[in-house]
Amino acid sequence: MTCTPHPATFRLLDAYVGWDEPAGGEPGVDGIVGFDDPAGLRLAHQGADPEGPIRDQLLPWFPDPRLAPGCGPCGWYLLVPGERRLLRRDGCGGAFTPVWPPDRDPGPLREPVSVAARGHRLAMVESDRVLVWRREGEQLAGVIRAERPRWAALGPGDDILVACQGGTDLRRYDSTGGFRGVLRTGAPGEVIGLRTGPERTVWLLTDDGGRLGIHRGGHGRPFRPATVDELAAALPPSALTSADEDGFCLGEKGPEGPETRCFTWQGLPRDPAPPATDTYLTSGSYLTTLIDSGISRCRWHRVRVDAEVPAGTAAAVEIVVSEDGRYEESDWQASAAGATDFLVDQPPGRFLRLRLRLSGDGGSTPVVRRIRLDFPRVTSADLLPPAFREDPAADDFTERFLSLFDATLDQLDRVIERYPSLLDPAGVPDQALPWLAGLLGLSFEAGWDARTRRALLAAAPELYRRRGTPWALREAVRIVFGVTPVVDELATDRRWAWLGAAQRGDGPAQGLGAVRLFGRSASRFRVGGTAMGSAPLRAFGTPDSDPFTAHAHRFRLLLPAGSADEAALRRLVERQAPAHTVGSVRTGGAGFVVGSRSTVGVDTAFVPLPAPVLGGAHPVRLNRDGVLRPGPRGLRRGVGVGVVSAVGIQTQVS
Repeated sequence: MTCTPHPATFRLLDAYVGWDEPAGGEPGVDGIVGFDDPAGLRLAHQGADPEGPIRDQLLPWFPDPRLAPGCGPCGWYLLVPGERRLLRRDGCGGAFTPVWPPDRDPGPLREPVSVAARGHRLAMVESDRVLVWRREGEQLAGVIRAERPRWAALGPGDDILVACQGGTDLRRYDSTGGFRGVLRTGAPGEVIGLRTGPERTVWLLTDDGGRLGIHRGGHGRPFRPATVDELAAALPPSALTSADEDGFCLGEKGPEGPETRCFTWQGLPRDPAPPATDTYLTSGSYLTTLIDSGISRCRWHRVRVDAEVPAGTAAAVEIVVSEDGRYEESDWQASAAGATDFLVDQPPGRFLRLRLRLSGDGGSTPVVRRIRLDFPRVTSADLLPPAFREDPAADDFTERFLSLFDATLDQLDRVIERYPSLLDPAGVPDQALPWLAGLLGLSFEAGWDARTRRALLAAAPELYRRRGTPWALREAVRIVFGVTPVVDELATDRRWAWLGAAQRGDGPAQGLGAVRLFGRSASRFRVGGTAMGSAPLRAFGTPDSDPFTAHAHRFRLLLPAGSADEAALRRLVERQAPAHTVGSVRTGGAGFVVGSRSTVGVDTAFVPLPAPVLGGAHPVRLNRDGVLRPGPRGLRRGVGVGVVSAVGIQTQVS
């Protein structure tokens, strides 16, 4: 929308387009990682694995071997190797107490190594065996003999996995110590953490020469590397927040909100330790290769940095422009401290080079997601008369001054360009869905999730276009409740004024319009045409209008039992049905529904009621279902499967 004499372009530096790292052996990266990570560039971790996870990040899932989460959000087991004791903490805010009271103490443990728990089962790993306990340590279930065991994990059922020192293969046992086989993982390094998850999934934390790796697999499934995000999605994290040589800390819910409680390795309370400051490197730099604009004597315009800079960190950008790629160290232009958007104040040139410097306090790092380079310089000063641009110094000031307003207008242009995305139900946030529904005249039930609301918004144009039709009603119910109903139009249930040839199937039916040939003469009173003793007297209406008043403009919605909330379904039907119709909702009950909750086979018979026999050992009481003799149409046959009836999902025997 902004008027400019020439179209401007830009060059992005990010993980999708590329960061233009120097080629060959030219040094350009020092202490910065994340060039292939969409999250952005950041300072490297200290240690042998600068880009991988660190041990502190994985503590909530792989705690210290002396700790094991127990029952409840605050239940923990603490192994005290020096004192050879096992402690337990049951509730939030409580202290660690011995698992075994003095009268039931099994004696000092024998060189304990680690502890594991799952539900009410407990496993303690010693130097040459694994003790398995039930009922939270009250009953010893078995002893597993193994060579140099280090880690144990309790799986579902009676399965126990044991990892030994120096490898990544797992041995499977039952609680009594019975050997079930070896689970070969193929992961490099040594196991330093072992967990089991849903669907018998096994998670490993390995250490391969200082590089930590996460692997997932299971019995019958090969192990493969996994990420921290996959681990967090599969297993809920524990309350463990930190662990060091002096003790550990747990994040819990207190009476006034979240709070941190810290303990020593003997289970005694202690003050929280200061946060670690040696997680990341404290400085790093990155130098791009020569970025070619493709324009001789190009006037580079603007540099914009999309970054997240926490307190105690900094991100600085320097640029240099040249026509032939040669420059001096004094030619670099540095951005102001904390600036993420600045103009290029360099002579015209075809090539630009950028240098990024990151710094931090060791405990956190800045993250640079994207850098945008705008060129060539196009401002509203180009629209001014030449008299305003005669003085080079004044011209430079005018361009820089007007670029401030151009930047604001450019942001407005971007907002206007992105306006159609606000009407995309798949792209707006969940909080904006009711607002978008208000524009379309839709109303949401409180219980509908975001997925259902997005599907309704996406289908709204077609639902409005075909509103009032059976298709639109079925589609709305399918989107909201996930089941396709049957729309039964009652007007089709009665064949008013049709000749009998259509029922015999020997020819096309012949309609007679509004002429009444047969119908309710047996149930409605007609003078001279109805037996007085066989029909009730009704004092309203005329029988001639029955074809229009009894079933016309009425429909019924049929759904399986338990498939939808009937009250919410009725409200939806009222909103979607045509105004001149009356709809009703019927869901399946607990009766015998063929094809839904029953099986029809060779041993299933549909037969009429037995003929009543008066007298005898078991006399029959006459009731409404008693038949003394056949009617005028002959003996009743009942339901004959495959003869004159079709048994399916809509056939109900009650």
